[in-house]
Amino acid sequence: MKLRFFRLNFYILFILVVAAILRFYQIDQPFIDAFSWRQSSTAMMADNFYRTNRNIFYPEVNWGGAGPGYQGREFQTVSYLAALLYPIVGQQDWVGRSIAVMFGLWGIFALYQLVRRVWDEEHALMSAAVMALLPGSIFIERSFLPDPAMVALVTTSLWMLVAYLQTGRRHYLILAGVIGSWGFLSKITGLIVGLPMMYAIVTILGRKKMLHPKKLGLLGVVAVLGLIPVVAYYLWARHLSLSYPPYHFAGEGNWLWDDGLTNWLSKTYFLPGLSHIFNTWLWTAPVIALVFFGLIFPPPREKPTQNSPVNFSGKAPWLFHWWFLGGVIYYLIGAKELVNNPWNFHLINPAAAAIAGHAILVTASLWNPVWRSPISLSIIAAFLFFIASFGQAGLQWVYKPYAYESYKLGLALRQFSQPGDLVVTLANTLGDPIPIYYSQRRGWVFPPVIEDGVLPQFPEDDNEAIQMFEEMRAKGADWLGIVEERKKDFWTDHLTLVEHIKRTCEFKAKTPEWVIYRIFSPEEMAKLP
Repeated sequence: MKLRFFRLNFYILFILVVAAILRFYQIDQPFIDAFSWRQSSTAMMADNFYRTNRNIFYPEVNWGGAGPGYQGREFQTVSYLAALLYPIVGQQDWVGRSIAVMFGLWGIFALYQLVRRVWDEEHALMSAAVMALLPGSIFIERSFLPDPAMVALVTTSLWMLVAYLQTGRRHYLILAGVIGSWGFLSKITGLIVGLPMMYAIVTILGRKKMLHPKKLGLLGVVAVLGLIPVVAYYLWARHLSLSYPPYHFAGEGNWLWDDGLTNWLSKTYFLPGLSHIFNTWLWTAPVIALVFFGLIFPPPREKPTQNSPVNFSGKAPWLFHWWFLGGVIYYLIGAKELVNNPWNFHLINPAAAAIAGHAILVTASLWNPVWRSPISLSIIAAFLFFIASFGQAGLQWVYKPYAYESYKLGLALRQFSQPGDLVVTLANTLGDPIPIYYSQRRGWVFPPVIEDGVLPQFPEDDNEAIQMFEEMRAKGADWLGIVEERKKDFWTDHLTLVEHIKRTCEFKAKTPEWVIYRIFSPEEMAKLP
């Protein structure tokens, strides 16, 4: 028994080590990969907590002008932890990424413990292994985003809830409420785990014949107490978004009720984008196939095992199917948000890992019901190899430094400008605030972001673009930086705007990566011929 326990602990430890190795790859990379614009906003909030305002209830970005640029954002778990670490280790890009990695590793362990309770030890290890190798999880969990923390916390909350339902120990219930509330605060979309939570309550308590008003009342009290700070915080976040420029509330405008069903149907419900994301890097073909078959196969039957957690009875075999159903509902009302900001899909990755792990074990059992037999282990190893190899191949393009020119532009603007100067930037991707973050200045992206989460489009009419530029100049813009990739299009398709910039700006410097102008003030313009 002791030897078996040691082996099981060795397996989960080995899985976590492999997961850490994969997630710490390029951990010191600047925020110039495929998620650059969202990570740079997170980094700005951490920077402002560190340098200007320690109040966690005032998340602030630098791309809304002179400021303050408070925004209606999720509770800043990851960015605030980074700000607390900056005085100790320095303001380095790897700090925020490492916090995300640590939450990701904890999330894998929490998933292992959850599956162990609702299914069995073998499925728990397999689910953890798939989650460790899942390409979307690897990339998202090394990105400076709130999603790794939220997913780890809601998974832990669900684990604690199941532990309470099985054992009746109230400290588990308290932990479920506190950790769940923290997870929902960290990103409100975590509330979709409420569906598997309700399923677990009905199923486990029903099997134990404990669905009586007293028990349900206690659960209801904990749920209400946990949701009160969530509701209060997001009402406050809404207030911030209405009170301070750039007047953004995270995710606003990306939901079914904003555009209407007819509009979404005309866009085939964003399914081409969904297919591209899942096939190329989030899951890839092996995981998609395994999830499909895992949803078809019945969940593992409840059976007593020597290595199951002690002192509990009752399982919830369909829990991850209900979690997956929550993800489907999420997509039905938030397809635009999910496809435009694919890191949001991370919320269904734990359910996908559990279901895919179940499919692997079912397939291996067709040859030998003992999963530790040589043939079963060979089949399992082959599946995990395919997940890892397809995943690493698919991740290569999202690791690419798409915003490298923007990063270099930001560093150059930091050298040319002075603290307090305002900058206007055109990045590799329109709307990306990467140059503003690395300039350590405030300012605007050009053209300005109108809708949070949707990158802006350049106006076809140069007069409209000139008006935007003049509004920024009137508000005190001092510097204009343009990356080479944008400059090529700029000088070809927007000649009227280019001529206006030449009249209202002074050329300062140019490299193969960027060009920088100093913007004339209104007073200077009045003195010009």
